[in-house]
Amino acid sequence: MVYSHREWTEAVERRELQRHQWREFFAEFDAVVCPVMPTPAFPHDHNPRREQRHIDIDGIAYPYSDQFVWTALAILPGLPATVIPAGRSPEGLPVGVQLIGPMFEDRTVLRLAELLEQVIGGFEPPRG
Repeated sequence: MVYSHREWTEAVERRELQRHQWREFFAEFDAVVCPVMPTPAFPHDHNPRREQRHIDIDGIAYPYSDQFVWTALAILPGLPATVIPAGRSPEGLPVGVQLIGPMFEDRTVLRLAELLEQVIGGFEPPRG
């Protein structure tokens, strides 16, 4: 992917706007707990052409890239995030949530992960 200088500077401005909005949010809240993926774990498509990989959701094929919408919340503005297990789907597949914290406060999300692990438990491999 190649950007012109104008496109690059516009992208930088949008990212800075997001950072500002997150700073305002974190003035009131310590962290965000949100999905890491819109679906539980699924069988992987190993097609070597990433743009041709799909995931089946209720009989409809969706591009793999649609799965990354939630991770972009932290990645685009450069916020610290960690993922913790939150249980299993009805099919027994792992479900996780991500914890997002203020910029440069990596220890905040790691400490929250520690505290939540004490309450909901940690990772448990599948039995079988």
